[in-house]
Amino acid sequence: MPSEFLTEKDLKEVFWKSYYNTLKVKSYQFECKIREGNADLVTLEMFQEEYQINSFEFKISNFSKALLQAKANLEYVNRSWIVLPYSTAASAIERNQQELKELKHIGVIGVEAGGRYHYLQKIKFSNPAAKLSSPIIKLIRGPE
Repeated sequence: MPSEFLTEKDLKEVFWKSYYNTLKVKSYQFECKIREGNADLVTLEMFQEEYQINSFEFKISNFSKALLQAKANLEYVNRSWIVLPYSTAASAIERNQQELKELKHIGVIGVEAGGRYHYLQKIKFSNPAAKLSSPIIKLIRGPE
């Protein structure tokens, strides 16, 4: 099934327009240098009365690469999300079901063309062992 998005940039923009309006995002940075190759998006959010650092990797295809990137982000964040077009997300989850089941801090979000998003693979636990890197500290401090 063809994707409802032509580029990762389109997917990122449509998702962000809806997600940012949830009011839980306190600070954010696109192309955040938390690791080699950057995370597509890192946010500081209020979740259940606590601050959480989330990363997001956007992919039209190549779920395996997104999964590797999401794993790499876990060293620096509490939760790591893979964001895919809704039309392809279910099959990607099904193909990688066993590995995703073992990864308690990685989830999958499917995004519809109109911006509505769905948590298709929810995160079971928050990663308490996230390191505070320089880009994360800047995110927490906010704009200078």
